[in-house]
Amino acid sequence: MDETTASDPLEQVAALVQQGLVARLWFFPVTAEGHLRRAVRQIDGIPITPDAAASGVLRSLLERARHGDPEVVAVIERHGASRPNPDDWAWHDAIHRAARSVPVVLRGVLLAHAGGVDALEPRTLAA
Repeated sequence: MDETTASDPLEQVAALVQQGLVARLWFFPVTAEGHLRRAVRQIDGIPITPDAAASGVLRSLLERARHGDPEVVAVIERHGASRPNPDDWAWHDAIHRAARSVPVVLRGVLLAHAGGVDALEPRTLAA
């Protein structure tokens, strides 16, 4: 089976990614039972901040990443300090906006940095 069974998918993802080394996005599908599926989408070489094409690309990636599962965990990876910077928040917001138009629940957005992996807190976004 291609699923992990630890309790919290966010903790499972953090254990798999471990820390930020390069600019990359990860998308991990989560089954209806709350298990993390190992069918991961990884996108290397992302720009520092999302560009004009990011919204459409992210929607497509979220749709493909979910593999028919109801939820997805996203990870923004980059080397650097643990404190989120404006570019991290721009990616966070772009991922959330893209998820609004895809039939998937965004379980969480994590930030992988030089010191580990932390959840980015949800925040209210403008339309």
